[in-house]
Amino acid sequence: MVETSIVEKIKKLLALATSSNENESTAAAAKASVLLAQYNLSLADLGPNHQEEIDQSGVETTSKFVTWKMILFSGIAEANGCTGMRNNYSGSMFLVGSSTNLIVCKHLYEYLSSAIEKRAKYRKGSGRGLAYLNAFRVGCATRLRQRLLEQKREMEESGIPGSVDTAATPAIVVRSMFEKNEQAIADYLESQGVKVKTRAGAQISSEVGFNSGYEVGDKISLQKQVQPEGEQKKLNQSL
Repeated sequence: MVETSIVEKIKKLLALATSSNENESTAAAAKASVLLAQYNLSLADLGPNHQEEIDQSGVETTSKFVTWKMILFSGIAEANGCTGMRNNYSGSMFLVGSSTNLIVCKHLYEYLSSAIEKRAKYRKGSGRGLAYLNAFRVGCATRLRQRLLEQKREMEESGIPGSVDTAATPAIVVRSMFEKNEQAIADYLESQGVKVKTRAGAQISSEVGFNSGYEVGDKISLQKQVQPEGEQKKLNQSL
């Protein structure tokens, strides 16, 4: 069963970030990931009877493998307790995970992929063709993925700091949560007869474009506040 309150909180968090500021997209996604992790930990505290069932959900269908989309898609999934894959026959990009995690990952993918597209459009013209723009998207998605996974590793190694209303969570508890999630997904895929194959990295069509996109992703601060101090204080209290 999907916990609608956590989904609504995360949707509001993403809505607070404006697309005009390159620092805000991943900052909002990062805060959403922490909020989702805290929610999953609260379920674990309630015991096995309160755990959500593993399921799968389609997100987008592409006629061919789109490198930048899959880099971003799989990174968001891995950072938020899901697995992101693409069916080579149907072209469907789909997520596997608990019901609430699926919905949150879908929102994050729609939000961040749209942000990358907007930034790519800003760079059209001045001799920048399709090769440059595609490489820009790959570079930006690559760095965004790295930053999101760095945050996950930080939670696994240092735990989640407490707030006014929430106690701090030790690192060992966070790691255990992610490990149990991964095992539950692996068991589900095995029960469904799904065979997972990895794909070799694609060649970069423009080194200049890739580096430009990577720099954009690298400038995004995961710790930067996504709204004025007063609004941020209200958000932290709601977490």
